[in-house]
Amino acid sequence: MKAILTFHSIDDRGTVLSFPPETFARMINEILEGGVNICSLDQLLSPETDNAVAITFDDGMRSVYQNALPVLKDVEAPSHLYLTTGYVAGKNNWPTQPAGAPAFDMMSWPELEACAGAGMMIESHTVSHPNLCRLDQEQIEEECETANQSIENQFGRRPRHFAYPYGIYDARVAEIVGDKYQTCATTSLLPLGRKLKTAELPRIDSYYLQKRKDYRNFFSPAANSYLRLRHGMRVFRSML
Repeated sequence: MKAILTFHSIDDRGTVLSFPPETFARMINEILEGGVNICSLDQLLSPETDNAVAITFDDGMRSVYQNALPVLKDVEAPSHLYLTTGYVAGKNNWPTQPAGAPAFDMMSWPELEACAGAGMMIESHTVSHPNLCRLDQEQIEEECETANQSIENQFGRRPRHFAYPYGIYDARVAEIVGDKYQTCATTSLLPLGRKLKTAELPRIDSYYLQKRKDYRNFFSPAANSYLRLRHGMRVFRSML
C-alpha cells in the first residue's frame, strides 16, 4: 500500500492543526524501521513503488522549519510543502480563516530556502488560501499562476503539485486546476488506490494518526479500517 500524509504545524499546542514534535520524530523513525519507504510524490505515483508514504505540509508554518525539517534532514527523507505564498513571513490570517482558528507564524523566504535546500519541495497552495469553489475561472487561474510565479522566482522551479485550500473543490475546480499541475491533493482520508485521479489524490490527515502507539506496521489492517471508518463518517457528515 501507499499513502500521502498531511501535516500543518509541528508543535505542542494541541490545536486541530498541531502535531507534537516528539511524536513526529518517532513516527518518521518508526515508519522507516518498519520497512516503509518515505519518498517524493513523483516516486510514490510510480507503478513500481509500493509500501511507501509521501510527507506533505500545508500552508508554510514556521514550526515545520523549526521542528520537522531537522528530523527529515537527519534521515534524508524528502517531503513537499504546499505554500500559501501571500502570507510568507506573516501569519495564517487569510480572509477565509474561520473565526477562532489557531494563529501561527509563517516561514520567511530564507527559512523556505533552507527547507528547499534540505530536500523539501515547495509546491502550490494558492496565494490567499480561498475557497476555490466561490471563485470564477479567471480568479482561480490568477491564484494559481501568481503563486506559481512567486515560487519559480524564489526557487527556480515551477511547482508541479497542488493542494486544494481546505480540501474544498468540485468538478469545475478540479478541471481548471488539474490542467496546471501533475497532481492535486484533497483531504479525503484514504490511502492511494490502484486507480488514481491525479486531480483528486486522497491524503491522510495526521490528526488521525497522533494516538497510534506504534508506527512500524503502518499499513496494518486495524489502522486501515480505522481510517476508512473516519473517512465514511466525514462523508456522511458532509451529506447532512
